[in-house]
Amino acid sequence: MKNIAFLGLLFWMFNYALFAQTDTTKLTEDDLLLQELGANDINQSLLPEGMGLIRRSLWGEKGAMRKFNYFALTTDKRERELIIRRRMLQTHQALGFVALGGMLGSCITGQIMISTRNGDTQELVKPLHKAAITSTMIAYGATALLQLLAPPPVIIRKNKGWSNMKAHRTLAYLHFSGMLLTPIAGRLMYGDAPQNANASDKLRNFHQVSGYITTTLFAGAVIVMKF
Repeated sequence: MKNIAFLGLLFWMFNYALFAQTDTTKLTEDDLLLQELGANDINQSLLPEGMGLIRRSLWGEKGAMRKFNYFALTTDKRERELIIRRRMLQTHQALGFVALGGMLGSCITGQIMISTRNGDTQELVKPLHKAAITSTMIAYGATALLQLLAPPPVIIRKNKGWSNMKAHRTLAYLHFSGMLLTPIAGRLMYGDAPQNANASDKLRNFHQVSGYITTTLFAGAVIVMKF
């Protein structure tokens, strides 16, 4: 139950983070906009319209972070926030590759466990499989948090056409569904599921196929943001 609750929390974070994503993450563009706002109209808001509930509660005019002088809502400090934002999003991308590496490790070790009938080999590989899964989940969750908690950009744009961000978002919905289903199936294989051979084989096959599809979708989501 704890594992399922954790996966549910990750689902909520990713769902919120996906809606919070924007197409304006470049520091240079935000810098120019901030300079223009500061030079032309000091009364104009330094914050974008359309911030989500969590980001607004953290970074809004009366958000929790505004209680610290370091994050007071001024042009100079907003420029510093944009530097922090960019670094968080760069780390978000880097952790995406870490999570992808963990997924690949999970697929390799899982395939060895499924393919081999040698008990000693399975006992040797099983801890590696668990370690790969754990590292994947940690990197996956941290990736979502970095996007979710990053300071807002100057402007939140909603492009009507297709973009790499929209492709990234679509793939994220798909691979996150796999991130929920794959470990649940794996848990059921060794948990309280019916222990007849047919049920076990079906779960094993589903777990295997779901793992490969999820890894492929996640790889696509990572790669599409690099082009």
